[in-house]
Formats: sequence, C-alpha cells, structure tokens
Amino acid sequence: MGARIAAIVAASRRTYGSPRAHAELRAEGVRVGRERVARLMREGGLTVARRRRRVPRTTDSRHDHPVAPNLLDRKFAAERPDAVWLADIS
Repeated sequence: MGARIAAIVAASRRTYGSPRAHAELRAEGVRVGRERVARLMREGGLTVARRRRRVPRTTDSRHDHPVAPNLLDRKFAAERPDAVWLADIS
C-alpha cells in the first residue's frame, strides 16, 4: 500500500497530499481510509513540495533606458483641438 501511495505522490511531482492521494486510490478501486493514507505518508516520509511565495516585481526606476520627455509639463489646457491627448491609468 505504501509503495502505491509513493507512486501516486511521485507521479504528481509531489503535489498530491493525503486527501488527493486518497481520492486517487479510491478511483482505482482500493478501499482505504483517509487517515490511513495520511499515516502511511507520514511514516514513509512522503511530503508535498512547498510552493515558493511569489515575489512582487515593481517598476525599476534606476534603469539605463531612455525616458520619454515630458512634453506637457502639467499644462493640460490645449490651444487647439486634437493637440493634447491624456489618459488616466489609476
């Protein structure tokens, strides 16, 4: 039984814990309890690979790339139609 659980966990690339391994065994027709699967996994040292936390990536303002010039310089009044286009992304 422990070898079959180890094969299920390995086939899932260590993403299946005891509830999903139990469901997989039940789907194969093996009658086994959820707590027994959890105990066999503990005894066999079968653990789930922990997912790394996603690190947020913010804007890097210290880059070497050219910066677009500020053509409006906060003067939003247009002298003629279709001369100034604005957008707000907030």
